[in-house]
Amino acid sequence: MVKEPKRSLALFTAMAPRVVWLPRWPAGALIALAGGCMQPAAILPAASQETYTARGQEPGWALTIANGRIDYLGNYGEKRINVARPAPRTAFNGHRYETPRLIVDVTHSRCNDAMSGHGYADTVMVIADGETYRGCGGERRPDWDT
Repeated sequence: MVKEPKRSLALFTAMAPRVVWLPRWPAGALIALAGGCMQPAAILPAASQETYTARGQEPGWALTIANGRIDYLGNYGEKRINVARPAPRTAFNGHRYETPRLIVDVTHSRCNDAMSGHGYADTVMVIADGETYRGCGGERRPDWDT
């Protein structure tokens, strides 16, 4: 019969977690600072008031969101998709509209048109019937022209 060695209580005591109490003021200060950094979600205009346009190249496409509808014109006018505008979902730094045939992702980041070099406020990705297109949209920004 093999005898097990005696276990030292000191070994288990050394492995026990230690609780360290911090004063309350650092936590309160951190919460106050974090709260100051938070911003409310972007408020989008009602569907009837919103007018948004986007465009892209190769093949040329255009998108208009207005009067509660999304109208997509793709492949230089050969493909048309007209759908009711769904409520936008908040996405990373922007928003997304999603229907069975059309997904529109608007990201609020600098964009320059591939052919003209014109600057726009948003980068836009459109998935139309499973095909992905990228371009620019939103406010025209001449100060970003390349």
